[in-house]
Amino acid sequence: MASVLLVAITSLAMPINAEGLNVNVSGSVRARYETLNNPIFPTREDIRPQTNERLSTRIRLKGEAVYQNWQAVAEIEDSRAYLDENDPTLTSSQVNTLEPIQFYITYKGISKYLDGVTIGRVTLDHGSRRLIGRTRFRNATNTFEGALVDANWSGWHFRGFYLLPVSRFPLDAASIDDNKRAFDKSFSNRKFFGVYAESQDNAWKIHSYWLKESDSHELATKDRDLYTLSVDYSKTFLTKWKYNVEAIGQTGQARQSASTLDIDDKDVTAWMVHGHVGKQISDSTFVRAEIDAASGDDNSSDNTIRAFDSLYGLRRFDFGPTDAYQSFPRSNILAPGLRIVTNLNAAHAVMAGYKGLWLHRVAEGEDDFLGHQFEFRWRYKALAPLALELGGAYLVKGKALETGAYPGNAMYAYTGFIYSF
Repeated sequence: MASVLLVAITSLAMPINAEGLNVNVSGSVRARYETLNNPIFPTREDIRPQTNERLSTRIRLKGEAVYQNWQAVAEIEDSRAYLDENDPTLTSSQVNTLEPIQFYITYKGISKYLDGVTIGRVTLDHGSRRLIGRTRFRNATNTFEGALVDANWSGWHFRGFYLLPVSRFPLDAASIDDNKRAFDKSFSNRKFFGVYAESQDNAWKIHSYWLKESDSHELATKDRDLYTLSVDYSKTFLTKWKYNVEAIGQTGQARQSASTLDIDDKDVTAWMVHGHVGKQISDSTFVRAEIDAASGDDNSSDNTIRAFDSLYGLRRFDFGPTDAYQSFPRSNILAPGLRIVTNLNAAHAVMAGYKGLWLHRVAEGEDDFLGHQFEFRWRYKALAPLALELGGAYLVKGKALETGAYPGNAMYAYTGFIYSF
């Protein structure tokens, strides 16, 4: 049935214009195989096997209709995983079966300063995507329901929004492992709102976000009441050099866990910094030195939470592959590194990277060195709609990770394709 639907929609993947109504259908099909030996984080043999394999698939179908100032968009995503059985790292972040991830309507061109108003279910990319972003590598997608207002003033673009984050279902491990279907939903007791601003030349990006949540009989939360402010600046200098700095501060209140037994509200004081400086050393190659740091907690018994909360942001582009590999959270970490990206020609692109990884805070007497991580990725545009990808990571574990059943170095590889229409 799925293949018949895919063929039918692929045949319609072209613009249709009928008396001012423009309709377009597009989408993609992706499959990826992953293998991991020696999980990164300490674990026991009865919890997780030493070697894990995963085959994931993701199908996206998007329909868009534009009539005068009106735009309507509907997008369906089907994300599934196979091969890995009883893997505790397999969650709804990788499996989300046949779910509408976008369903919204927009009215554009309202006035000189008011660009548009959007209502419905949406996915979002803001700035660096470290606080909110639409997934690329990860198999399932963050979605939100609510309203957005886009405006412009004095060379700046502004977006104000009031959204309810959508929770993915089912949540139990057995249902996720079996790729079972359940409708996702949002909850009124979890709200995400704020303003995103971007300068006309894209040099400045400012995020000002509030996340407010509380427990209900349907949703257990950490009762987060967080305010997060990010300032992101990029500049090109000496023709071929470029630097970027993003600094994020976070304050408010939260609880240590989502347990119903945890009723202790604690103050939150957290931060995150990313910086890089690089040079275009040839027409095809860019090299950069980078550093990522985020505050962390080494004492869960005091009255302050210092662990940075990345909200609905992504981490693959800073810390390596996610999904089966898991990578490192954007919290309690210090990670300097080097990265080189080379476009060999129009069809081939190669990335190689290195990260040294330390915990930002540890209890007295504990080790803080996580290890050396080496990463590689090769992309090949075989045909206009078809792209192939091969990559992997190798983590030489430091003292902080040489515990548990698998103290050996972590070895990860993946290969896959994406066909877009």
